[in-house]
Amino acid sequence: MVTTSLMPTVILLATVLNLFLGLFVYRSNPSSWLHRWYGVFGLVTAFWVLVNFMTGIFPTLFWIKSAYAFGALVPASAVMWILVLCKKKLSKLKIFSIWILASIFFVVSYLDELILADVTKVYLGGYEGRYGSVFPLYAMYMLGILFFIIHKLLLGYWKAKGIQKLQLKYVLIGSALLSLFVATVSFVLPLCGILQYTALDSPSTFVFLLFTAYAISKHHLMNIRVISTELLVGLVGFILLIDLALSKSLLILSLKSGIFVVFVYLGWSLVQSVFKEIKRGKKLEKMTKQLKLANLELRQLDQAKTEFLSIASHQLRTPLTAIRGYLSMIGEGDYGSVPREAKKAIAKIYQATTRLIGLTNSFLNVTRIKAGKISFTPSLVDFPDLVSSVIQELKPDAEQKNLFLEYKKTKEKIPKVKIDQEKIRQVILNVLDNAIKYTTKGGITITLKVIETEQKLQLKIKDTGEGISASEMDKLFRSFSRGAAGSHLYSAGAGLGLYVARRFVDIHPGGKIWAESPGRGKGSTFYLELPIEETKGKHNF
Repeated sequence: MVTTSLMPTVILLATVLNLFLGLFVYRSNPSSWLHRWYGVFGLVTAFWVLVNFMTGIFPTLFWIKSAYAFGALVPASAVMWILVLCKKKLSKLKIFSIWILASIFFVVSYLDELILADVTKVYLGGYEGRYGSVFPLYAMYMLGILFFIIHKLLLGYWKAKGIQKLQLKYVLIGSALLSLFVATVSFVLPLCGILQYTALDSPSTFVFLLFTAYAISKHHLMNIRVISTELLVGLVGFILLIDLALSKSLLILSLKSGIFVVFVYLGWSLVQSVFKEIKRGKKLEKMTKQLKLANLELRQLDQAKTEFLSIASHQLRTPLTAIRGYLSMIGEGDYGSVPREAKKAIAKIYQATTRLIGLTNSFLNVTRIKAGKISFTPSLVDFPDLVSSVIQELKPDAEQKNLFLEYKKTKEKIPKVKIDQEKIRQVILNVLDNAIKYTTKGGITITLKVIETEQKLQLKIKDTGEGISASEMDKLFRSFSRGAAGSHLYSAGAGLGLYVARRFVDIHPGGKIWAESPGRGKGSTFYLELPIEETKGKHNF
């Protein structure tokens, strides 16, 4: 017989740890079957260890029978938790079958001559005597479930990945060592007639607790913050309760009672605060996941929108160009004489088609920009001539609104600049077209000069139009963004012209475009600066 003075304390401590860990894991997430079955396992194990402890206080046959009875329930509860841990589905038939078998051995353990036959002495956690006729079946049941648990853990470990693999690793080690201890001292040795070491099976639960606790704390098997907080509060409360029971005077009893009550209140408040923090954390995590999904959906929708605009722009531009060409020929009389009133209608249709082509080109440019398919094709360009050609193109629009269009050139010689001519032409066209659209009286002054100190060429387009407010200035060069003045003066725009202009200027190293305005109703000025020296551009944007 192996007993020491520390054995009762060790067994009692194992009871408390199993009970607290089981209850607190369950309370940390009652809706989770993983937490539920671990709670059942911890509770059953705690009763089993407690019964072993009771054999030392009441050394009777009843308690040793109870040890075998509750021992039959331990592997049944363990296998439930292990199967959930390994992500195996638990059907009602499986659960019913396992617990029916465990219940049969629970009942049989209390019947004479079946598990135990001739018991001559009962002591702490063990006994001396002979086992009964059903003991080999009981041993096969216990060992069979233990081997089944190890088998499932091994399969789960080989199939698992990442953090789950590490979790199963430590649970597997703890389960294997516990099974080895229990199988040896409770079944292998008793079958050989050696019964005095059975007291060691209860303390062996410490091995499983150690590795499970490591998996919880190190690899977040279950919510360690709630479990550790409640376990600490529970253990300290248990110690205070024992100390309270050992009080030798009424004064000391009253004082310790007050301390115990205050501790219970504060401990409960601490646990509840941890629960609230965890709840908030889970809510935030859920919201974060939803936000990520929403962002993903938005990106997909944006991509779909871009693809749609690209396809639509390509499909629209060709027939619109053809329509404008035929309208031009009809208006010029290529197909015969056209009445004056019809010419006016054709001219209006021609202008509307031109605007539609411009809008289609803007959409196409935006889709290319967002897809990163804008190429950079630099060449040496006579900049004053480029500006003049754009002014000539838009001059009829200004004259139609009775606006002056003044072009002021610098007297000094302007060197050629290396730019992507088509893109910079589009930039000037967009800015000047905007100035004409949003100016109702007065006109536009275009100034071109060289900034020698910075070796830059500056184009300034100043209008007497509606102006730009401070709030509108911040979003002026964004896509699909228009100011209040633009909305009521020109309703056909989409707010893409300046956005395209900014992006086209950005692909020119050292290029810069910006706007200034004193405020609403005071006109606005747009500036375009390009370096005079020859530059090397990016091939793609």
